[in-house]
Amino acid sequence: MKKVAHKFLWGIIFLLLFTYCSSTLAIPHPVKAQDISTENTQETDFLWPSGPSVFADSAIVMEVTTGLILYEKDIYTSYYPASITKVLTALMALENCSLNEIVTMSDAAEHNVYGSRIGLVSGEQVTLKDAMYGMLLESANEVSYAIGEHVAAKVNNNSGSMEEFSTLMNARVKELGGVNSNFINPNGLHETEHYTCAYDMALIGREAIRYPEFRKIAGTRTYTIPATNKNVARPLANHHRFIRKTLNYQYAIAGKTGGTTEALTTLVTFAEKDGLLLVAVVLHVDTALHAYEDTINILNFAFENYALYNIEDTELNLELSFPSLFTQTADFSSAGEPLIHIGENCNVILPNSANFSDAVKSITYKPVEEFVHGDNVIGQISYQFAGKYIGFADIIYYNPDYPITRAEFEALWPSYMIPPDIVFKEENGMYNPVTQIPNEDGENDKTEEKDKKFQLLPVILGVAATVIILFFGWYIIRIELPHRRKKQAYKKRHEARLRSYGQQDDDKYNI
Repeated sequence: MKKVAHKFLWGIIFLLLFTYCSSTLAIPHPVKAQDISTENTQETDFLWPSGPSVFADSAIVMEVTTGLILYEKDIYTSYYPASITKVLTALMALENCSLNEIVTMSDAAEHNVYGSRIGLVSGEQVTLKDAMYGMLLESANEVSYAIGEHVAAKVNNNSGSMEEFSTLMNARVKELGGVNSNFINPNGLHETEHYTCAYDMALIGREAIRYPEFRKIAGTRTYTIPATNKNVARPLANHHRFIRKTLNYQYAIAGKTGGTTEALTTLVTFAEKDGLLLVAVVLHVDTALHAYEDTINILNFAFENYALYNIEDTELNLELSFPSLFTQTADFSSAGEPLIHIGENCNVILPNSANFSDAVKSITYKPVEEFVHGDNVIGQISYQFAGKYIGFADIIYYNPDYPITRAEFEALWPSYMIPPDIVFKEENGMYNPVTQIPNEDGENDKTEEKDKKFQLLPVILGVAATVIILFFGWYIIRIELPHRRKKQAYKKRHEARLRSYGQQDDDKYNI
């Protein structure tokens, strides 16, 4: 009956969801405003803030948590990226390897590159962590090449090659939603068919900065690679002027530089202020000073004209027309805790001139085949404003039962100390948790009787342990300690007699 009631409750929940959701929208990644179709009657003639003019031929500012584009100039046209390619190389390394792995320089890594380098030679070994510092701070091309080979070898379980790594890079960019990129090498050295666009680089940067390791490394001013099997220790310094502090921009937290004759100056910068985490990309800039000037101007524009709203806090505090099913005050609760709530750290980005209440919500839900213990995502609330996607929040059901599936149980066993076969039984090809189900006579089955025996077992063991402890305590206090005191007293009397009579024959009085 408990199982049937549980299914009936979920039937009611999903029926309410379906009734409320008159329109649905699923956005897997940031999209262009013109690609979003809205069925709402909301006005789309809202005047979004217009940004400053820049020297760069292409520039973008994207908010990291939502992917909303806050500034753009020719963001889909392809340009040569130069060394900001290394942001993608770093992302590939973080996604596929651990930083304590050893990277070994190959002959190709030493001899097939030119330009900036830190002098690693064939056969030299460094940790991936140290290699990442060399790549992101000093923009070392030979290190980038070695990292590319290492990642390709790890993923493909072979010796690794640049062709394989290039394939991995391009596939990942497409997964992120890239629209106009083709990466051929891991370092950005000029090749005619090696190109990207500002939009794609923002997507790459947005994904990379989510890794604390990337944020730390790309935001480090100086670092020293310890001595290796081939060379002495190497001091490094970040080329990004905001991070190196040769130019001041207080909100910058990380970045990567680039530049070739063909690419001119390229720059990726990450900045954070008042909860807004932004990635700025400028491409094909005539000088480095103009690249930094452009970056400051477009980041300041974004910080001054946009604000971040935490969806959970704002929805509840403003008491808007939010479906009561998903609020913290929902009736579906267990031990005082809500079963259905909004995910944490979900944000909406809006211009300062707009109100959160003007955002249009669209709800989708997805059936869940098997619920695990804890949070289960059962849907999503997407937000639009004036024709643009501005953020989302997951709808989460907290399942108090633990575990609900055999797979979940097996993943954590043997921490339970009970084999899965005891907890789950197979029925019609499916595993179901063993439950106490009354039989037709209204009496519990053998499973319940066994459970009662298991419940008595700790009591019996506790009583037995108490008796044993009390017995040993009595033995020590009443027998062992008096015996030891008598033995010690006898020994003292014996030694006194020896001193008194001057006798040396210990064997006579041996105790």
